Amino acid sequence: MKKTILFAALLAVSVPALAQAPKGRVENGSYTSTKWFPGTTRSLNVYIPAQYDPKKPACVMVFQDGGGFDAARVFDELIAKGEMPVTIGIFITPGVVPNKDNSALPRYNRSYEYDSPTDRYARFLIDEILPEVGKKYNLSKDPNDHAIAGASSGGIAAFTAAFFRPDAFRRVFSVVGSYTDLRGATHYGAMVRKFEPKPIRLFMQENDDDQDIYSGSWPDGNKDLEDGLKFARYNYQYVWGKGGHNGSNGGKVFPEALRFLWKDWPAPITLPTDTPQPVTKLITPGVGWERVGFPGLHAMDAHGVQAITTGPSGMLYAVEDGNLTTTGGDGPVRMGVGATNAMAFTPEGTLLLAQPKQVVALDLKANKTKTLLKTNARGIVVGKNGNAYVTSADGKVWLISPSGKATVVAEGVEDPTGVTLVPDQTLLMVSSGTGRYVWSWQVQPDGTLAFAQPYHEINVIHGESKSQAGGMVTDTNGWLYLASPYGIQVLDQAGRVNSILVNPNLDASAQLTWSGSTLYCLSGGRLFARKTKATGVQPWESPLKPPAPRL
Repeated sequence: MKKTILFAALLAVSVPALAQAPKGRVENGSYTSTKWFPGTTRSLNVYIPAQYDPKKPACVMVFQDGGGFDAARVFDELIAKGEMPVTIGIFITPGVVPNKDNSALPRYNRSYEYDSPTDRYARFLIDEILPEVGKKYNLSKDPNDHAIAGASSGGIAAFTAAFFRPDAFRRVFSVVGSYTDLRGATHYGAMVRKFEPKPIRLFMQENDDDQDIYSGSWPDGNKDLEDGLKFARYNYQYVWGKGGHNGSNGGKVFPEALRFLWKDWPAPITLPTDTPQPVTKLITPGVGWERVGFPGLHAMDAHGVQAITTGPSGMLYAVEDGNLTTTGGDGPVRMGVGATNAMAFTPEGTLLLAQPKQVVALDLKANKTKTLLKTNARGIVVGKNGNAYVTSADGKVWLISPSGKATVVAEGVEDPTGVTLVPDQTLLMVSSGTGRYVWSWQVQPDGTLAFAQPYHEINVIHGESKSQAGGMVTDTNGWLYLASPYGIQVLDQAGRVNSILVNPNLDASAQLTWSGSTLYCLSGGRLFARKTKATGVQPWESPLKPPAPRL
């Protein structure tokens, strides 16, 4: 009962009396989830301001725990004064899976939905709640017009939704947020330092005597997040008040928070540009991924020719300067090669294909193929000396010499996926789709491998048991770029994640390749390109010694 009373107290906050203004109305309803939290029921109430015009898309603000902060009255006043835009409020409670009778408790979904540092709750709002309310009201689809608010665990839910899905929410009001280890949110302070900057504006309120329990200290968790936001130069305000774990101070500053969150609207929220984050040495904030043609796996040879396989049919193209190349008068290279998991050029320009049943060498000029190895090949990389390393589904790493001899040089790698060489070609790296590490071996003079170690530690989506790590590439600084649903993780030579680029497709792992300073990412069957400040390394090039890491 104490939890129920506490959460109710968080919502029943007092707000200073405001002048009379045209009153909006609140429509009460409920919603049963069928997708993200199936079987859960919850109340779904909607505030419609008096100024709402169905011909004009309205802004949106979502409130966890069913509302709070006397929001409808504050909205009436600030909308009337022009201090915030016409905004529809969505007041939604956490889900409950009801029991058939009173002999047992229902399943309470609040912590699962709110405290989990993943985008699942945001997806629920995006895929279910916004479309549901949008059936009746004209909601803006511009994320710059979307705000989200909450207290306690509802506060962390608001921040999480915007942080993981700034394509849907960009204005956050968080009160006494639960940034502790209830379900892994203690890492938010570090996450905002590592992830590329996001277009988010935040107003956050915390109390100096907030609770300190088994999952951590609320003031410490909020302070750590504040320090991360400050480091990354986010556009935020953090207000500290006297008191414990309640929403009283949050209610008092709510009008101020709304004025800050909607300041200068409809001007878009901008990205931080003066941030010292390591990621800004790799990318320019605001210059994101672009969808490009020729979807499929990519590889680049020494002459700037890209080989591309598309889809499960395995149709292969050779492209130069964006155009299909020709082969001695025989017409464009376009052939069926079958399903392909990865590909790599040799120094001589032969294309090696890692396929579900074999590794194939393809001479693009002569249009001839040769089977080098019978195995379920996952990944492939070829060094300057012509040695090819192949990962296979049975946990083996194969060495294929330039003469075509195939030898097992490592075994026991769980679910091996991507494989690459470091720039000086003295170490081989193999990612694991189920593990948390990238394995590292020292390459011996004869091409064999020694001194295996689970070396680079991979970030894994909270609640998932598998990293789903995919392809890997390196840059001239020796940094490793690893594709995963969590993001494109950039790890230094010491094995630590320094930076994280947003995965252009949130639902899938990916393959990566370079063309100069352009990073290509194949994710979910779609190909994206991004200009970077880094210079990519092609393994078939001459070895390059990168600078030493800071230890």
